Amino acid sequence: VAAARQLAAGGFRIPGEAFSIGITQTEWPGRLEKIQDRPDVYLDGAHNPSAAREVAAFWDENFSGRRVWLIFGALRDKAVDEIAGTLFPRATQVIFTEPRTARSISAGHLAEAAGHYASRYTVIPNAEEALDHALVVAAPEDAIFVTGSLYLVGEVRHAWKDRSRVAAAGSR
Repeated sequence: VAAARQLAAGGFRIPGEAFSIGITQTEWPGRLEKIQDRPDVYLDGAHNPSAAREVAAFWDENFSGRRVWLIFGALRDKAVDEIAGTLFPRATQVIFTEPRTARSISAGHLAEAAGHYASRYTVIPNAEEALDHALVVAAPEDAIFVTGSLYLVGEVRHAWKDRSRVAAAGSR
């Protein structure tokens, strides 16, 4: 919007409705990205305290009274304690995992460092297996959130797309 306004100020003709159309049609992968219904599965990087507060506000607004399963993995240089303090108490269960990068905190270490914020938690280092576990234990009316690292979200998003392609090919 800011760029379009600057262009308009510079003499480019940009119709007013272009702003609302652009905003409503914008997709931001990995930012409150819903990839499945029943249970609802969302991907959100939330790798800093500000983003965690946004996710918490989204939960409070949209998931009050519903169980939320949190799949969480993080990198070593992130403010895990503040993110955990914001999100973990709101989750039914935290599933600690780890993105496949040398910069990640191991799932076990995450559990030791931040598990006290969660009412319940489990440790599943492989992110795909963590998602599979959440899909098994979550009821259709529940929600599953994958968060804490953009690397984790990218990894799960890629695996999800691969599964979708395989499922689509198998149904032909």
